[in-house]
Amino acid sequence: MKNHAPDLNRLLNDIAWALERGLGARDLIPMLEKLLRRAPRGSSAALFAQRELAERLLERSPWRAALLVREVLSYGDDDRAWGVLGIAHTLLGNYRCAKRAYLRALALAPGSSRYAHNLGHLLDVALERPREALVHLAIAHRAEPGEPEIAASFAHALARVGRVAQARRVLSRALEHDPEQVDELLKNWLERTSPASGAAPTIDSLSKNG
Repeated sequence: MKNHAPDLNRLLNDIAWALERGLGARDLIPMLEKLLRRAPRGSSAALFAQRELAERLLERSPWRAALLVREVLSYGDDDRAWGVLGIAHTLLGNYRCAKRAYLRALALAPGSSRYAHNLGHLLDVALERPREALVHLAIAHRAEPGEPEIAASFAHALARVGRVAQARRVLSRALEHDPEQVDELLKNWLERTSPASGAAPTIDSLSKNG
């Protein structure tokens, strides 16, 4: 039987080089697909390829991303895989499945502001539960107070439960907008997010990296 180990090692080294230099999906996806075809199923190389590939396929193919990380999870718990599954389900509109995935990711990595943010944003925007969302968004905001994406999600939920003054302070500190811009943004949010709006989170509103 032919030994593929040297070939796999070269592929892994090439991918590590590409990741270190921040190459984009266009370069990485073909390399990861090749690794996945050649690595034995269930091997560490295959699971690595599936995790990395799923993260880069989320926007264009959330269904395939979900299948890839489900395969990873069939071999054991993995917070990154659960986190990707949460985003995939969110984009597919499977919000309750997304919530379960994010909760599992948080159970495995309780300090992750990324998972806390994504869960909170989902609860606020998709499941219409801004009060429950605040628990998770506050944790994410405390961990990364200067992150605009997290601050905006936190302020959005605050405004929806009537804590507009606090929402204004959070936005003003994180986004460095003038007061009139902040007030206009809050006004637009409150007009668009009536209790029955059910707006869906988008890929741009979710935290994809740790």
